[in-house]
Amino acid sequence: MNLKKLINGDSRLSEIVRFALVGGLATVLQYAFYVIFVNVVHVRAVPSSMISYALSFIVNFFLSSYFTFHSRPNAKKGVGFTLSHLFNMGLQTGLVAIFKGIVGPTLALLPAMAICIPVNYLLVRFAFTSRLFTSGNEKRKA
Repeated sequence: MNLKKLINGDSRLSEIVRFALVGGLATVLQYAFYVIFVNVVHVRAVPSSMISYALSFIVNFFLSSYFTFHSRPNAKKGVGFTLSHLFNMGLQTGLVAIFKGIVGPTLALLPAMAICIPVNYLLVRFAFTSRLFTSGNEKRKA
């Protein structure tokens, strides 16, 4: 399959690939923002982490809306997107707590992420495609 077709396609696989690309970009942006705030702007590490996370989160929301799910962002989707990420953070934290006793603290995040990334995809997809988070005049993608 052609890479351009895969990225631009309407299939679920294309959507998953776009989700992975946006997530990867959001991660890189978060780190880049963090480094800029710490080293260029001279903001302390913890506030820099919070600022970079927030900026990355905003970019992630708009890219997820326009690029991943081909939809228009709105406040309802923003709430759904935020709730999905808060749930995912809690799930990941709980799973790390469980897996640290099984595989040790160094590796505990890996099985947690293996569970949380697909769960996050499903939750974010729900936020962008569910009638609960879309306006009445918007086309819904199944």
